Amino acid sequence: MYMRHQLVGLALGSLVVVLLGALCTGQVSLEFDLPHLLINEIEINPAGFDTDREWVELLNPTVEAIDLMGWQISYSYREEGYLVLSETSLLIQPGKRYVFVYPGLRLRNSEAHVFRLLDPDGNVVEETAPFMDEADDDSTWQRFPDGGDPLFPDLWFFQESSRNKTNG
Repeated sequence: MYMRHQLVGLALGSLVVVLLGALCTGQVSLEFDLPHLLINEIEINPAGFDTDREWVELLNPTVEAIDLMGWQISYSYREEGYLVLSETSLLIQPGKRYVFVYPGLRLRNSEAHVFRLLDPDGNVVEETAPFMDEADDDSTWQRFPDGGDPLFPDLWFFQESSRNKTNG
């Protein structure tokens, strides 16, 4: 917990320096990407046997329901590939989560993984930094704060699982 507070304090301090510098030069732009379906939490290496127990939590931060039919998520088992999240209509309501459990396979725990989320047209809409988990416990990689912050979209923490709950 102390380390998380240190990181958040450091990030906020850096933001203040960047914003002050931008204000002094007159180069301030507060444009953000429109919200889209997000990878919100990742379980790469649960305690014990991993097959059928590794998962990715998706979050819909938009104001509209999102149909997962045709969306894909990456994996690595023997080689990099993608799995379809749903072959039938499956709606995630605004502000709600969906946990996708990797079926019948396990991720390589000794390697860092980049997770990619593709829309039905095959466009990458989300890509994480490389994550690794050799702990063999119930800790997960979690976006912080829950759903992310437009100023720090890639702020993640490795901590006790919050599956289907607010991160942090």
